[in-house]
Amino acid sequence: MRVYGYARVSTSGQELDIQISQLDAAGCERIFCEKESGAKDNRRVLSQLLRRLSQGDVVIVCALDRLTRGGPFKMLSVLSEITSRGAAYKSLAEPWADTTHELGEVLAALVGYIARKTREDILRRTKAGRERAMARGVRFGRKPKLDPKQRQQALMRRAAGEHLASIANAFDVSASTISRLK
Repeated sequence: MRVYGYARVSTSGQELDIQISQLDAAGCERIFCEKESGAKDNRRVLSQLLRRLSQGDVVIVCALDRLTRGGPFKMLSVLSEITSRGAAYKSLAEPWADTTHELGEVLAALVGYIARKTREDILRRTKAGRERAMARGVRFGRKPKLDPKQRQQALMRRAAGEHLASIANAFDVSASTISRLK
């Protein structure tokens, strides 16, 4: 069993020394430090830490927002990654976020359940909103590059055997846009 710390600040102008001293005091054997935005999904040092974890290890952070700023679902994804490797996590600022004991595991499961139900509610409301918009005639997706008249002209030129690149240049679009016209 190893105890790892993870310290992160968002910009190179910020310092990690306060987090490092707190993680040292908490008994971390090795501290992974990173100066990178918590909103980024793929952070090199966090990925290194997660790959290193094995059964019985513990990851300690000063606060959960050091792991990610990507919202509750991204947070749960990172925490799930830790526990899927047989490791536990502990936040010094949030005593409930400590899976090194049973109550922490129960609370983490409860938070995970609430986040999953919240996600389901968001998906349900989004689907209902999309259906209402479609019923009102709202079209989704990217706006067409060519209006109906331009599409018709391009199709006529294609039918006449003109090269796609030539047609595309005339309408200031890519040849693939012309090739997809029906």
